Amino acid sequence: MSRIAAAFTPAGLLVSNLNALIAEYPALEARVISHAASRFYQVQLVLEAGADEDDERSELLMKRGKPMLFRSLEDVYSELRRAGLSRAWLVSQVANDEMIGRPPQYHQPLSSRIPLSF
Repeated sequence: MSRIAAAFTPAGLLVSNLNALIAEYPALEARVISHAASRFYQVQLVLEAGADEDDERSELLMKRGKPMLFRSLEDVYSELRRAGLSRAWLVSQVANDEMIGRPPQYHQPLSSRIPLSF
């Protein structure tokens, strides 16, 4: 198991370990996932390993073994600021993509991702 894969175990993404993970992996990208039909947000952490796409890992931020849900962007900002992050991407999931069988368009920065600074 590579070092990156070992870091992205459920225990490695607990909110209590986020500071250490950010310190060890400065290229960590935070994506704030917004669902069109929901008022909640989730944080997805993505570690891109460069040219080797097989080594890219992404997991949701967890607390007590469950994915964390945030009620507002301000709650997300507070948690990520506490961990030492000052930037993230807001990614909006649209139900229409899922209904017609099209994969979500997360990797198209101009059409699906909005930069956040806090």
